[in-house]
Amino acid sequence: MSLSTRNATLVSCLGLAVVCGLAGQARAAGFALREQSAEGLGDAFAGQTAKAYNASTVFYNPAGMTNLTGSEVAGTTTWIAPESTFKGSNSNVIGGNVAGRDNVNAIKAAAIGSVFGVWDASPDWKFGVAVATPFGMRSDYKVNWVGRYQALASDVTDVDFSVVGAYRINDHLSIGGGPRFDYLKARLSQAINFNAVGLQAAQQYATGARQAAAAATQLQAAATQAAAAGQAATAAAYAAQATSYAAQAQTLASDAQTTASWGDGLGKVEGDDYGVGYNLGVLYEFNKNTRVGLDYRSRSAHTLSGTVNNQTPASLSLAGAATAGLFINQNATAKITLPDSLNLGFYHDINSRWAILSDIQWTHWGLFKQLNVIGANGQAISSTNENWQDTWFASLGAHYKIDSQWMVHGGVAYDLSPIKNDQYRTARIPDSNRYWLSAGASYVISPATELHLGYTHIFADKANIKETANSLAGVLNGSYSNSVDIVSSSFVLRF
Repeated sequence: MSLSTRNATLVSCLGLAVVCGLAGQARAAGFALREQSAEGLGDAFAGQTAKAYNASTVFYNPAGMTNLTGSEVAGTTTWIAPESTFKGSNSNVIGGNVAGRDNVNAIKAAAIGSVFGVWDASPDWKFGVAVATPFGMRSDYKVNWVGRYQALASDVTDVDFSVVGAYRINDHLSIGGGPRFDYLKARLSQAINFNAVGLQAAQQYATGARQAAAAATQLQAAATQAAAAGQAATAAAYAAQATSYAAQAQTLASDAQTTASWGDGLGKVEGDDYGVGYNLGVLYEFNKNTRVGLDYRSRSAHTLSGTVNNQTPASLSLAGAATAGLFINQNATAKITLPDSLNLGFYHDINSRWAILSDIQWTHWGLFKQLNVIGANGQAISSTNENWQDTWFASLGAHYKIDSQWMVHGGVAYDLSPIKNDQYRTARIPDSNRYWLSAGASYVISPATELHLGYTHIFADKANIKETANSLAGVLNGSYSNSVDIVSSSFVLRF
């Protein structure tokens, strides 16, 4: 097996695929998570950068804290239930197709949460904190699925902690911002096609066995002739050599049977890192009914440090020291930059009951052009092209106040995928363009307490895939049918 085979195998694990490429489906473009607010989810996050209804504005636009009266805390719990079903096949490098299931949904449903707090230091000064999960994904294919050599488990989580402040400059303009600290952790696995490695070795052993057997036959014939000619010493020497070659043939044949029987192995990688960034926001109020917000979240650079562990056949040494050495357990690192984003939001109260709102977001996924993996010796293990593109998210929503306690809201959105074409789509992230349909309700229990409930269904374009993770994996050829259901609830407590 070539060095490039080993490199690609490690990369497709370390790739985060991960980030990509870091499937599953996260709930915004790539593996971003937008769902930090139930009230925002209910209108497809339209106007989230401008409306500043509650403490969740700490995350979406810290300048919006000046729109709040008093101190408050808010918490959100969100259940994300993706459906990403693959249909297709995977070619086997030893011929034919990989045996296994193809009609599988590997994307796990999962819950995420976020907590926000705002301290009202003065009418013009506000301070806030937020704990959220802006990036993440989770998938778990079964060990018998046809694409197991491309991906099995993918578990990526980014936890973000923000400390921000906001200041009202005048009756129209407020600014806000502060540092962000995040912790990124990734755990990934995939099967390794040791059957292909073993068959290659088995062919070599079988060839050697046939050659040794032929040599033994020839030497035995020579021994017989020497004995007939009365050359006893020569006959004995030939006979000894024939016996030796026959034993070698038997050993080589046994090794051929052993290596030919190798099945799947398992490659696993995990790593983590801490990062630092910042968040800056502006809120401009034209009047009491109309406002716009602008928010910038910086990128966050990470160097994931961790380990690569491989489960291999016990007799892998039969493939040769060079090949066995390719699957040693070792430390490894991978540099990953979580993208920056720019958000522009609009909010307008039409009258005392109706409000319209919208948001548009640009995310710098084009940063993810290449994944470089570095081994324990400081040498580059591999460099993989990802070639993601920048994305846009646009949403439009409306609110209707039924009475002083009840409000209903809804929205629609379009979410562009960072994956340019089928060439760069992977089983870990079979991402495609998405279309949001959202609805929700808010209930004011008292002036100090609110409850919010939001629901979104996400439709997605068919995602074709043609992935070759490494030279042992084959070509995964087929398509994914993707959709997502999201339910979220949140509370707000003012004091």
